[in-house]
Amino acid sequence: MNAKTIGLFGLLATLTLVAGCETTGNMAAADTDIATPEASELALAIDNPVSKAAGDDRPFAKLIAQHAAANEVPVELAHAVIYSESSYRSDARGAAGEIGLMQIKLATARMMGYGGSAKGLYDPATNIKYGMKYLGGAHQLAGGTTCGTILRYNAGHAARSMNPVSQRYCNKVSGILGE
Repeated sequence: MNAKTIGLFGLLATLTLVAGCETTGNMAAADTDIATPEASELALAIDNPVSKAAGDDRPFAKLIAQHAAANEVPVELAHAVIYSESSYRSDARGAAGEIGLMQIKLATARMMGYGGSAKGLYDPATNIKYGMKYLGGAHQLAGGTTCGTILRYNAGHAARSMNPVSQRYCNKVSGILGE
């Protein structure tokens, strides 16, 4: 077995474990010269599902970049929040009435100028527009800090002290961002 095969076996085993699957069969028998990504690329892809290079192919990347820029939110923070909130699912619904990609509540969207119905917040463009306005306000109030932004996005713009829920959320977002 050559080094590339061993690397491929390690990648498959890692991805299988990450996915929660079990391996069966004799994978060591596959002695091929399949090119494998560098270890650093694999670690980034596994540990940081939100980080991408140029040519961003993440869901809704253009909308997110547009509204993040308009609201002075770092685009990677915007993606980390959306990934944490909904895993890019526009049909996501939270237990407390949070809606869509950014899990924004109707009342919060209305504070940001939204005049439509709750159903309208399932539209990705609408959800990102108003969710990003709220995230931008949180980011500004926090002085640009990640955890301060997450606290204010999660617990309200007036929040000042980290609660356990917001701390877990901050840890998750910070982990995605590699901080």
